[in-house]
Amino acid sequence: MFGSAILDTAIGLIFVYLVISLIVSAANELLAAVFRLRAQNLFLGIRELLQDPSATGLVSRFYEHPLIEALAAQDKKPSYIPSRTFALTLLDIVSPVAPAGNRTLDDLKAGIEKLPQPLQITFRVLLDDAGHDMEQFKKQLETWFNSSMERVSGWYKRKTQAIQLALALVIVVVGNVDSVRIVRSLSGVNSPLRDSIKAAAQSFVEQKVQQGDPQKQLTTATEAIGNLALPIGWVDGGHVGASNILGWLITALAASLGAPFWFDLLNRFVNVRASGKAPKDEPKSPKEVPIPKQPGG
Repeated sequence: MFGSAILDTAIGLIFVYLVISLIVSAANELLAAVFRLRAQNLFLGIRELLQDPSATGLVSRFYEHPLIEALAAQDKKPSYIPSRTFALTLLDIVSPVAPAGNRTLDDLKAGIEKLPQPLQITFRVLLDDAGHDMEQFKKQLETWFNSSMERVSGWYKRKTQAIQLALALVIVVVGNVDSVRIVRSLSGVNSPLRDSIKAAAQSFVEQKVQQGDPQKQLTTATEAIGNLALPIGWVDGGHVGASNILGWLITALAASLGAPFWFDLLNRFVNVRASGKAPKDEPKSPKEVPIPKQPGG
């Protein structure tokens, strides 16, 4: 009984963290869309790759190319560039040809000579590795771009994690989602809240909402948890102490781990709870005790 109460408390807390994580994720996506963070991050990566810190030379020509402009709305930078498009665009900038003409190896070499010195070295190495074959050189440009974008993705991921933590802290404090307070409410003896949130979590898992659909996850989870009398939110005259600050920090750190983490953990805990139900206690009939025989009887 004691063990199941601890497990149910954990399920309830994980479910709360999942809902907060989904809210944080939705806020982060909104922020990324409004400020076009992906496009800005890609621009910084291209700027470093083409070694044009001021973005007034090769980078400016790259983004003004019709192939790149076609990938984004008017007066905006694209948030994604296919590697093939990158290679064709850069090749056309370095070694442009007439519409009816064909690009020769000599044309390419002449164009490389006009690049800044560091890029000249890079292009020569790629050309040598391609065996001075034009099609292979295009593939080398694609590979070069993809390798650089892996690093850019790492930048974006680190930035996103920092933004998520900041958003989580703001949302948690505004909503007064205090982990310490929630655990106290859930761990009480015969807590009706613990039973309610456990049932809501089990219902959410049984609906089998896929991880790839965060919007549906958010809607389903908030609907499931909305009717529960969770100890969150502010009341008039509420006092803020060290316990509240600790509870906020715990919740914010937990939410910053991301919804996929809590979604997976909730599934595991609910499955353990479902497979480990204690059998119902049934009254047992008293055992018959044999009456000792009298001596000589």
